Amino acid sequence: MVSVLEPTSISIHLAGMNKSSFGVFRSTAVLLVAITCINASCNQVASTSQEPVATNITRFENAITIMFYNVENLFDTYNDPKTMDDDFTPDGKLAWTNERYNEKLGRIAQVIDDIPGDLPAFVGLAEIENKKVLVDLVKENAMSSRYKIIHKDSPDERGIDVAALIDTTLMRVDYYNYTTINLPNAADPHTRDLLYVKGNANDETIHFFVNHWPSRGGGQQETEKNRIAVANVLDSQVKKILQADKNAKIIIMGDFNDHPNDKSIAQVLEAGATKQSALYNYMFDYHASGKGSYWYKGEWGALDQFITSTNLKFGKSGWTSSQSFFYDDAKVMFTDKEMNQRPNRTYAGERYTAGYSDHLAIYLPLVFQ
Repeated sequence: MVSVLEPTSISIHLAGMNKSSFGVFRSTAVLLVAITCINASCNQVASTSQEPVATNITRFENAITIMFYNVENLFDTYNDPKTMDDDFTPDGKLAWTNERYNEKLGRIAQVIDDIPGDLPAFVGLAEIENKKVLVDLVKENAMSSRYKIIHKDSPDERGIDVAALIDTTLMRVDYYNYTTINLPNAADPHTRDLLYVKGNANDETIHFFVNHWPSRGGGQQETEKNRIAVANVLDSQVKKILQADKNAKIIIMGDFNDHPNDKSIAQVLEAGATKQSALYNYMFDYHASGKGSYWYKGEWGALDQFITSTNLKFGKSGWTSSQSFFYDDAKVMFTDKEMNQRPNRTYAGERYTAGYSDHLAIYLPLVFQ
């Protein structure tokens, strides 16, 4: 039986919550394995496409893994009159049948299953239509009943939401909420809600934020104010946590639709790649070297990011993480006619390709010291 958490009220309680012992996976060993990682130029970097190169990647044993995945339009086949899901129905222009829906579920579950190590302790998800698709997803493969679902319908006109799956054998959920954000554009004020989750593993609190910021549709500069509006809300909530506990472990994840060096990330959140940064951005150096999670107009962009409190990156005790990774296994990629490897999405225009997503999943291994 899948355990589903219902949404709580909007206000975030940042301090004064009880802790209880919850021992999991004390860190004992680290196993290094090599897998391939693509090396291509990212958005806003003046370079051309490159061939994939082999890169060493770390598989952490006796640890927990945090994952984020924009799953690209995970819709069921039913027509919801409240959202713009007409294309994702059997009679819609994409001919979204139960067979295709089930194939998509299997693809997404396969990626979650294949992330190095045990099943991820925390999975942040974007472009989820509703709770039903999450209930269907956790029934797939090895996921079974280990995951609790956190979901709430957002006011986004497309009907897509952010959500989380938490493995209750690895982590306890103490509290969560969704914050609705009104954008500065009065004609189109709606976007995805901001999800906050307070978790506990090994008797240590970890604060999670799951994001899917407004898109660049209409132009990056023209829409930047929308992402800055969300960044300001997130920044305010993060600062409250750090004011209550300067050593708090915070993990911010999501599809930000901005890169690590854009204003919303680098200036509003003050996220960088040094100890002096207000927050640490694990994708900053990836972006600088031309790697990313999203392919657009012949270039890679690091739109999907992990940003954490500096204590999670540089701390000497409790949960820490040295590096994040892209999941770019060959099965989630395809080679286009220009011989570029890029994410294999579910549709190419209106043509069904039976792929995975237009984004790569990202993951962050944590080790307990």
